[in-house]
Amino acid sequence: MSRFSLFTVLFVFILSIHASLSGQAKAEPGLSRSEVVRIALQGSKSLQAARTLIEQAEARRSGAGLRSSPELMFDFATDAFFEDEGQSSVGIALKQRFPLTRRLSILKDIADVEIELAKAEVRNQERLLVREVELLCNEIAYLDTELSLRRSLVENDKEFADFVQSRIKTAEASPIEANQVRIELYILEQEIEHLETDRKKLIDRLRALIGYEVGETIHLSHRLDLGSSKPLFSDFGIEDLDTHPEYQMRSLMLEIADKRESLALANRWEDVSLGLGLEQERSVDQPMGIGTERFLGLSVSIPLPMKRRNESSLKESVLARRQMEELRDAVSLELRSKARASREEAAHLYHQSREFQEKITALVEINLKEMAEAYGAGQVSLNEVFQSQGQGLKIQSAHLRMVRDYEQALAEWRAAVAKNL
Repeated sequence: MSRFSLFTVLFVFILSIHASLSGQAKAEPGLSRSEVVRIALQGSKSLQAARTLIEQAEARRSGAGLRSSPELMFDFATDAFFEDEGQSSVGIALKQRFPLTRRLSILKDIADVEIELAKAEVRNQERLLVREVELLCNEIAYLDTELSLRRSLVENDKEFADFVQSRIKTAEASPIEANQVRIELYILEQEIEHLETDRKKLIDRLRALIGYEVGETIHLSHRLDLGSSKPLFSDFGIEDLDTHPEYQMRSLMLEIADKRESLALANRWEDVSLGLGLEQERSVDQPMGIGTERFLGLSVSIPLPMKRRNESSLKESVLARRQMEELRDAVSLELRSKARASREEAAHLYHQSREFQEKITALVEINLKEMAEAYGAGQVSLNEVFQSQGQGLKIQSAHLRMVRDYEQALAEWRAAVAKNL
């Protein structure tokens, strides 16, 4: 076979490489990213545990702000151990405590807010879960595409290695060229093993995250994609914070702290006690002898504020409220800053990836074609051809990383503004 024939085979070989570099693997039937998110929201064990917080808060609400149980008092007295004249007294009374302040209604209010806080906590955990699932799906899709590229190159290298080996006896190829193909093949196989190990770790993390059992198969159809147009990023300002679950949590915690301050003030006054009692007394009444008398009585017990009470708890509640207010303001700044940073990063990466795709891909195609022609004309060596192939792989991998980083930044932005739920 002539060198021109070898050039023809190599040219087809390089074009097949370019095809594998310029396009991602065709998505096989499997779970989309949105389907994985839905499964995670339904099956996540940690999220199921978090949802019990709402039930716990509702259970606490049913017992919050109730008056203390009434007290039943009974007393009996007799002189049987002394004069033994048959005198005795029996009394029964019912006593109930009543608060002088709004203490009980404040406790009910706190319990109501705690229910809303539990709901916000669950909502925030859902937001963070969706973020982590999306990031994992994006990373797995990135590794799947990298693996697809390298596997295509391996198949091409194997075919080309067989071709070169078959042409050594006829002096149309040299053992050096065959060894170069084998070395390239070995390097690609090692890269594939490393990528497969990384992918397995990510799949294991995703499996646990969405509630799948150990060893249960997960097949994803999600692939990295820039999309046909730049996504629209809405502004995220102070007016948008009220719907963000993490900010809602801090606001509700501040509301609870405010009510606890009111509760500390209310606790400075103890409850008053009202009692209703019935007493029967048998006593000696001269000259009639033993007589029986009955009494119906009402008692009132009012605590006197003789000492300063609850000052330490009141001061602590004031400081706790101040702390919650500062934490809420800190979360506000953090959320708005993160939303802005991730929005700018995603927009920049989209522009960078689009420009890279439009400019560099065309240059790679021209370079591969010219390299094949130069090899056919004997102007370059096979080693230089493989260097060009490696360069094409690096360029495509660099572009994939840009798209991956763009998808990750987009997921971070959606989580930061709570638009991923």
